[in-house]
Amino acid sequence: MPRSRSRKRAKRKRRSRSGSPGTRGRDEWIGGRLATPFFVEDREEPYRPEFVVWLDSHGSIVGYELLAPEEADGALAQLLVEAMERPFSGPRRRPDAIRVPNEFLAVEVGATVGSRIPIRVAPTPELDEVLESMIESFSEQGVMKPRTESYLAQGRIPPEAVAELFAAAKPFHEAAPWKVVTDTQVLRLDIPDLEVEGACISIVGNLGESFGFLVFPSFMDYVAFVMLADPSVQAPDGRPDFGTPGLALSFLRGADLPVPMRREVAAHGWPVASADAFPLVTRFDHDGMPFPDRPHDVRVAAAAAEAFPRFLAAHRNLFESEDLGPASETYRVLDGVEVRITAPAGPLPGEWDGTADAGPGSEPVVEGRGHSLHTLDYALVGELRSFAIAEFGPEWARYTQDFDDVSESSQLAAPWSVYHHRVGRETALEAFLRSPPRRLTEDEREWFEAQRTAWLSVWEVESVDPGESLTLRDLLSGEERCVHETSASATLMWRDAVLGRVVDHPEVSLLGGVHQRPLPPLQAAEVVRRARSRLRRRRNVPVGRLRDDSFGRHLIQYWEDEVRSLDAKALVTPELQNTDGDPLLLTTDHFHFESAAKPAVEAGLAAVEGAEPPEVGDDDPVYVFFPPGAEPPDAPQRTYIGVARLGDNSLRVQTNSRERADALRARIQAACGDGIRHRAREHADPTSEAAPFPSPESASAPPVPDEVFQEIKRQHYADWPDHPLPALDGMAAREAVRTADGRAAVDNLLKEMENHEQRAPGAPFDFSELRRELGLE
Repeated sequence: MPRSRSRKRAKRKRRSRSGSPGTRGRDEWIGGRLATPFFVEDREEPYRPEFVVWLDSHGSIVGYELLAPEEADGALAQLLVEAMERPFSGPRRRPDAIRVPNEFLAVEVGATVGSRIPIRVAPTPELDEVLESMIESFSEQGVMKPRTESYLAQGRIPPEAVAELFAAAKPFHEAAPWKVVTDTQVLRLDIPDLEVEGACISIVGNLGESFGFLVFPSFMDYVAFVMLADPSVQAPDGRPDFGTPGLALSFLRGADLPVPMRREVAAHGWPVASADAFPLVTRFDHDGMPFPDRPHDVRVAAAAAEAFPRFLAAHRNLFESEDLGPASETYRVLDGVEVRITAPAGPLPGEWDGTADAGPGSEPVVEGRGHSLHTLDYALVGELRSFAIAEFGPEWARYTQDFDDVSESSQLAAPWSVYHHRVGRETALEAFLRSPPRRLTEDEREWFEAQRTAWLSVWEVESVDPGESLTLRDLLSGEERCVHETSASATLMWRDAVLGRVVDHPEVSLLGGVHQRPLPPLQAAEVVRRARSRLRRRRNVPVGRLRDDSFGRHLIQYWEDEVRSLDAKALVTPELQNTDGDPLLLTTDHFHFESAAKPAVEAGLAAVEGAEPPEVGDDDPVYVFFPPGAEPPDAPQRTYIGVARLGDNSLRVQTNSRERADALRARIQAACGDGIRHRAREHADPTSEAAPFPSPESASAPPVPDEVFQEIKRQHYADWPDHPLPALDGMAAREAVRTADGRAAVDNLLKEMENHEQRAPGAPFDFSELRRELGLE
């Protein structure tokens, strides 16, 4: 949906306080993003536009846009810039202060305005009234459409799909699974043909009401739903929040079904189990708002309804206790759709421990045993989760508050929830071991003991054996481990840092849960700095203190703060400059001359002050230009301002700013005289993929050999230790390493450079000589 510029109703002012904008008191602007209460159906998947808005302290709208979801990231900051330049109401101005509802938006806006305007995070109830006004406006315009009272949704859903639903729902209702299964005995649901993977199904009706089932995107989403069902943890702003979207199949009494829908059932002869068993499928959003009906949702509900009674018949005894599984069955339903139901719910082996895509035999297998430790851990974590739900109820689900988005953080959240998170004084594992519901095997006891000694920390990648192992160093405790795994070792690079748990089994060390986002060295160093500050430890931290779950929660918070900061910075286009301080703009000037004048042009180019001509006989003559009066050719570091390639009757000159292009053009025309004519100039954004150079694929610009790049880098870093650096508060690296804090800062800067080199094209530059020069090795 294109951006909406229809602001007629949006310009209506809310109740104004006394005075005019900016004349009395501080002008605090309030900004936020709100989900609209309607869906747009101009594409295959319906979506809810986001309402992005800024108000001034008098309640007047100074900026407003309606955006598609993919346009919303970074939009609040951009809208602020536009509103300050061209506000909807009042003169051009900027606020004295800014208020936003959450930290993410504070980081996003802060990356744009810097420290010029104070930003605070606090509730924004003023935005609710504006949203209500918008709802009223869109209702009058007919944008908000009520749900159709039809199974066929005005032709969007074919009768065949509804017939499948009724055919599957009838035996499901007759099986009455809610008489056996409680809503906490949740199972994993996979329907690959319908793009359902890792979902979680919960049967409802055990209390004698609201019969049917709920399907959540993941087990973590189910946990969020359970937690928010507890009134004590509802959002402070009072807005409804189920913690997750979901899909519901419910059964209604015929008397409660709209008349048009009852007529459709009768007309098509769709079967029902009884007068109170009319199936209804609803897909709902986080706030409970129903999505528009679509065939895909009907088929997912029908597939699950047909498969579940079969699973129940095969594993009825599974539900006689809270211990679910392990068990897994695959069925063919709806004429060929594959459905897999797995107990317990949650990730399959390897999906949160970093081995999901490993090939056969690549997981670490304990010698003489038939399954990997990761597979064993998966089964035990599933059992512990089921135990925790039964033992602690919603209190256990509060662990989701330790993460910004528990669904996206499931690789770490799953083990954290049972091995670290405490309800009262106990973790799920400790409560389980205090009164085990069954006899544990020796393998299980050994693994639980290994898990009890694991700790959460910031681990830096010291070396990588892709597809096999990682050598990690704990930046807090100083401990080192070689961990055997497959997936992460294929993606992580030297100097990356991960927030994770390393589990030391007697025979092998494994990753036992990692945060989904690694961090580069400088951001990881900030996490370590905050962690040490909290623990008041400048030296290595005892491992025992790192096992403390209260400290672990702070560590997760520090890590996710840095992730948010990186994400917000990525939304801001950097202001690139060359060494002269000019805005970076890749510029190409094209010159033409008669073929007979080529010798004169060659002589003129060679005579340009600061020009370095090509080697005699070079097939691709390239002239390099340095500033007039620049360093001598044998200087350790030289800054060139442009290059020129000479053809039979043309000359192409490339520079990286408009200012350099103008200066070099004037020097070339003065040296070559009337024999050369300027024909055209091209510009390109250096951040664009369409930037004209360097272009290794271009026939006219052959790739620069790697040894040349290495030499350029060597020259660049030759005097790097003696240059003042903003990251070192204006000090040079050689000066900074004289103190412990400065030494750590320089070390982190070099790690960042080393990490960047791993991702840059060509062979990575070796910084070991520079480290030795600074006394860091």
